Amino acid sequence: MIENSSKDRVEEIEALSLLAEKEIRKIEQLSQPVVRVCGPLTCDGPDGYERNANRLAQAEEILQNRGLTVWTFRESEEEIFGKGYSNENIFTYFHKVVLESGLIKEAYFLPRWKESNGATLERNTATEAGVTVTEFPEGWFQQT
Repeated sequence: MIENSSKDRVEEIEALSLLAEKEIRKIEQLSQPVVRVCGPLTCDGPDGYERNANRLAQAEEILQNRGLTVWTFRESEEEIFGKGYSNENIFTYFHKVVLESGLIKEAYFLPRWKESNGATLERNTATEAGVTVTEFPEGWFQQT
């Protein structure tokens, strides 16, 4: 019999894998090429999360206004966060799978990405997967 924590881990991995598959199907339906925004979210603790999430959403909007197709994962994010999933599993079974799918052609990294373990993992994965890595210009925030 599988002990409870192992069973929970298996269920977590299955849930994240299903969400990744769902997002990949959504990306396949988007106008190509597709880009995404990466940057710090949780590295400033709970108090900074909302500020960082708003900045990420603002960057996505800026890219959309520049005519790019931006993958956002807000629906899946709502299904992921607050469930106590491990950050390692969220990265490995969700973000990494999407980045390695070949459907994301360019990843824009917000300033301060180096302060984020998750964004650093995303950057390394994007590079290894052949995704174009671009620094998101700070000046673009002031142009809106």
